[in-house]
Amino acid sequence: MSESIASWITLSALVASIGWYVYQNNARNLQNFIMSAASGLLCLCGGFLISGAIMKVTGSLNSAIFPALLVCLGTAGCVTAHTIYKKKQIQKEKPSS
Repeated sequence: MSESIASWITLSALVASIGWYVYQNNARNLQNFIMSAASGLLCLCGGFLISGAIMKVTGSLNSAIFPALLVCLGTAGCVTAHTIYKKKQIQKEKPSS
């Protein structure tokens, strides 16, 4: 079981990001679930890129848990940046009263 902990940590980043996007959508329909899954998957890819960039700079690591935690942090950063961007876009589209 200890060999697969890094995989479970990475999978939890994907599930958490998809869960966040599902929670943020008001309408519960198939299209929004698919868009939430796609957004979560893209944020996971961003997390992989951030983790890979950090590991390239710092060098190779002996433990597999540290890169998995970097993927989680990178995914969380991507989700946060995307959520802030979406909220700013919504505020920009609303007319001022």
